[in-house]
Parts: sequence; structure tokens; C-alpha cells
Amino acid sequence: MSLRAGGFVLASALALTGCAHAPAGLGPDTLGRLESTPGGFLSGAVEGFDGTPTVLNRKDVIWTVDFAPRSPLVAYTRFANGTIGQRLTVWDLGAATGTAAPTQRFDALVNASEFDPEGVAFAPDGALVATVSRSGAVQLFDVATGAQRALLATEEPLVSVAFHPDGKWLAVGSTQGLVSLVSVPELTFAAEARLHTGPVSALAFTAGGTLYSGGWDGHVRASDTPEQTLKPDAARTHFERRGGFAALQGRVDSGPPVVLALDSRTPVVVLTTAAATASGIDVAFLKDTVTVPGALGNTVARLSRGRTLRFKALTLPGVDVAVCDACVPQGIQGVLGAPFSERVDTVFDETTAEAILTLKGGATEGAAAVTSRGLSPRLDFTFPAHVNDLTVDARGQRLGVAFSQEKAERTLAVYQRERKGVEEPQGPWNAGALVDAASGKVLRKWELHHGVVSTAAISPDGRSLASGGWDRRVYLFTEAEQAPKGELEFGWSVRRVRFSPDGRLVGVAAWTRVNTVGSQESDPAAVVVGVRYASPTVEPRGAAAAQ
Repeated sequence: MSLRAGGFVLASALALTGCAHAPAGLGPDTLGRLESTPGGFLSGAVEGFDGTPTVLNRKDVIWTVDFAPRSPLVAYTRFANGTIGQRLTVWDLGAATGTAAPTQRFDALVNASEFDPEGVAFAPDGALVATVSRSGAVQLFDVATGAQRALLATEEPLVSVAFHPDGKWLAVGSTQGLVSLVSVPELTFAAEARLHTGPVSALAFTAGGTLYSGGWDGHVRASDTPEQTLKPDAARTHFERRGGFAALQGRVDSGPPVVLALDSRTPVVVLTTAAATASGIDVAFLKDTVTVPGALGNTVARLSRGRTLRFKALTLPGVDVAVCDACVPQGIQGVLGAPFSERVDTVFDETTAEAILTLKGGATEGAAAVTSRGLSPRLDFTFPAHVNDLTVDARGQRLGVAFSQEKAERTLAVYQRERKGVEEPQGPWNAGALVDAASGKVLRKWELHHGVVSTAAISPDGRSLASGGWDRRVYLFTEAEQAPKGELEFGWSVRRVRFSPDGRLVGVAAWTRVNTVGSQESDPAAVVVGVRYASPTVEPRGAAAAQ
């Protein structure tokens, strides 16, 4: 592996692990201004990568990477070689400021299964870090302790995540085009919109709260997220046909998601014993009973009174729930009977496979209004390529976008070509680009990568771009020049690149080939490297400049 800067090759630079230092391009005055300016960032043309790269991991498949806004912390998610499942790792980069060697802050289990955690994001205050997974789970972890703070199971596989700048809301994007806003730290649903057809590859907020989303459908969309007061009386939730019933997902009290069949002929709401137990109902201590008619006759079932049904933002309090395994169709965890249909209108959208639930007569009388955020699409930019990643600069004026002519899907054909050493083609839309955030105009495009460009990180000042791809390369560009100012070469596909909020560092998440023998070390997969600027100045990150 090599590090190239301005055409000069620093041999084996990335073979060194755990040693980094302050980027040499910053003079004492610039460094002092940067450290004394809250939210400050470097501005100016980049000259290349700087200093000895820090290799944080050379064993695992690394999915994604993010920097904390106000502290020298970096997080990545990984498929752990030799340990359990998919994990989240947070490092303290003391060495980035020349103070100490990097130290691992914590390493936490995200998934014990094969579902990939493809999104990670720090909260604006750096106290929490969020992950999303193809399991559909959203998780919040405490940065100080590594403990899980909250977990939400959603209905669709998730691949992207971003914190709203006020830190109170989280945007998550699914493989099926759905973007949802959930509260922090409760992770309750606030709003949602199906902004894309196919995966929502990336999400990024401006400092003013505009949400940019990119997708494989070739669209970049900008959405407003206005604060609003509402009484939640409606929800859209996924449904499917099972055994002659429409089945949808809900929760009882604060329990996990359960699949419930709609059947207004059943006089009660019913759960299986397992679903009731998982929802916090102590079945053995239930005293009341109810008779539930079925195909094979009547069944006397135990009854739990006064539960609350939850369907995203819609809640239905005061529902009595019967517990009866024989009363529930096979493959279902419960039945929404007459007490549900008497209070809720249900309309099915077969196009999106969603059930629209609306409380009859509106929100329950006396229900408290809640402060929430909406999600209102405002701009839609269309490109003749798949959008694999996007980032936004500190002013909210420019986007860094990663494009590819083919979908970024890891298919058998892709792996076979890689094993044979077949080089993917260059092309006008296998590129990283700077894009105007107001008009969608491509301001500058670099077509140097071969094949899929999986990631693009814009510098905080909006003048430079780091891009990475399946050709194992990371390039560093500046807007005034077509040739790259720096290049990193990895052993396998690059997944994500990100600038640190102050512009001093670039973090890279890449895959490495699994080595099951000896030390299990392989090619570098999680790397942090300094960025050198020609004549850097320091700018404040102010709300007045934000979109």
C-alpha cells in the first residue's frame, strides 16, 4: 500500500500503525486560531495528504466512518474477524493534535447476526453515536461509556443516518427509499417520506436543518424539516398479505415489533403467549378471562387490560389484549380485532405496500399535542447515474457527491472480476463531483476512478473533495485542478471517506481480506490521515452562513 502526495510516493507509509502527528502544514498562528474558534474549520486549496497515516484496523471489513464534531473521536462499524457479529468501535485520536497515541474508547456489539451496519453518525454535541443496520435497527450508544442508550426496530433495512443539527432528531434512510425522522434519545417516530425508489445511500443535514438525501435512483433531494406541533392521529406502516389476512407491524406498550393480522370479526385484540411475554405482559399472573370464538369453537383466554398499541407516531391507549395461541393464525403474532377497527380507519396503498392508519374522529380528546418535526421535500435534482454518497459543506452551499454508471451492488460477477484482476472502466459518471446545493448544477467532476465511486467527502470549506471507490483508490482533489493532489491505495474496496469537521483529517473505511491465521492482520481497513493546505485560513461555523 502506498501514499502519494503531489506525485511523490512515500513507500509503505500505511504499513505503520498507531503513529500519527499534527499535520505539518499548520503554523502555530493558524493552529492557535483553529483551536480557539468554536466550530472553526480550515479553508483554502488542499496540497495533498500530510504526515504519517494512522491505521486503526487491519483485520476487519469496515463499513463506514464518522468524526465527532467537537472532540478528536472517530467511529467506524465493522464485521469483526474472529469475534461475534457486527460491531461499533470508537477511537480517541489524541495523536491527531500531537498529544498522545490513539486509544480505543470502546467497542460495542451492534448485531450478533449477519446484518450489515452501514450507517454511523455522531450527535452534534458528541455525547451519542448512532448506528443503523440492514436488520432495520436504529441504536444509540453513549460515547462516554459505550453503553446502548436506545434501540428502535423499524420495518425496512436501513443503510444511512444523520443527526439534525439541534441534536434532538435523527434521520434514517432505508433500502426501499423511505426517510424517517425519529426523536433523540427516545427514538419515537416523528415524520417520514418515501423520497427515493431504492436505497437511500446517504443523508446529510445543513447547519440550518435542510436534509439532503441521495439514492440509487439517480436523485438528490432537499427537504425542509420544520418544527411543528401536532396530535399524532395517523401513521403509514408496511403491510403484507399472509394466509388471507393483511398483516402489519405494531408494538404493544414499549415492547418489540409484532406482526398483527387485521380481522374485525374477532371481538378482541389477541397476542400469542410469546408476543405477550416479549411485550412485558406477565401472562401467568393474569386473572381476567374472555371468550374468543374461533374456527374450532370458543376458547377461554386470559385478558390483560389497558394496554397501548403503537404504530409509529400513532398510539391507541386503553386496549384490552387477550392472550391465546390457538386464536392467532400460523405465522402471525397477534390479531387486531373489533376494538381496533372500531377506532381506526385503514386504507391500503398497494403501490408502496403500506397501510395508512387514521384515528376515527381525529386524535383522542384530551390527547396532548407534541412538538415534532416534519419532512417536506423542496428540491429534486436528477442525474444520469446512481448516487452512492453525498456530503454537505459547512455553509450548506455545496455538496460532495459520488456517482457510478452501474449500481454499487456486490454481485458474484463483481467478485469474479476482482479475483481475475479485471479493471473496471472509467466513464463520465464513474466520478466524484462538487454540486451546487441550490440548483443541482455540477460545478466540477473528476472521472479518475475505474468503476463504482462509492463515496465522496466534501471539505468543510466546499473547495475540495476526497473520493473513494471499488478500484481501491482514494483521491484528494481541489476545485481549481483536474489532477489529484493526493492518492491512497488500499488492498480492497473503499467504502467511505469523510473529512473531519475542522478539515484537518480524512478518515477512510475500507474492506480488507480476512486472515484467519496468526495475528489475523491483513491490509489496512480503517485509516486516518492529515490534510495539507497551501495557505490555510480559519473560518467560523456560524448559523448566519448556513442554508
